[in-house]
Amino acid sequence: MDWDDLVLAPSTKIQIEEVKIWLRQRERLVTELGMEKRMKPGYKVLFHGSPGTGKTLTAQLLGKFTQKDVFRVDLSMIVSKYIGETEKNLARIFDKAEHYDWILFFDEADALFGSRTKVSSSNDRHANQEVSYLLQRVEDYKGIVILASNMRGNIDDAFIRRFSSVVHFPFPKPEERRLLWEKAFPQKLVFSGEVDLKKISDKYEVSGANISNIVEWCSLVALDKGDYKITETMLREGMSRELAKEGRTI
Repeated sequence: MDWDDLVLAPSTKIQIEEVKIWLRQRERLVTELGMEKRMKPGYKVLFHGSPGTGKTLTAQLLGKFTQKDVFRVDLSMIVSKYIGETEKNLARIFDKAEHYDWILFFDEADALFGSRTKVSSSNDRHANQEVSYLLQRVEDYKGIVILASNMRGNIDDAFIRRFSSVVHFPFPKPEERRLLWEKAFPQKLVFSGEVDLKKISDKYEVSGANISNIVEWCSLVALDKGDYKITETMLREGMSRELAKEGRTI
């Protein structure tokens, strides 16, 4: 996929362009302007917004843009109930990442980057030590760190101040949903006369990820029928199936 496949709100596009400018010009900041002593190492950015709004795809495209490997870190697999194990797991990740110059993408980062708790037990103290360790490694990392969260409010304000950039991925508006629908369908498929993507975009509040799932289901049905045609009935059925997963109905 490429940047043309990504549909974002105008304000989000501007913020991502600012990230790309930093990535393009960082070396010149050091070599031409001598700002190395004034700059924090690396680049830390927080992506926050509803699920399915483009955070992961944007991280992948930034990897493609910089020609660096992007590694998604699942914090639920890293955090351990055993004292000291979480820090060891994180140390292994960061040591490898620094050696290979990876982009680290912490998905659902609020699992560990949430508000630190008041110390009322040894467990609280241990949890806070894990968070402090992770924060220190993120700050010292010379590469790119992207943290993704569904809600900005879940991230401790002390962490927010340390980010180079905070990018909001809002839920797509009708005009953005229409673009998502148009880009999602394979060109070989055709729409029956009653299909109105603008009307569908205005009526149904779905995310980019929802739309991808619906299009995949409709495409399979069209292939199975052998006529490569997408009907309004198929779209409604696909929509109903997708919304049911979230406990919603048409």
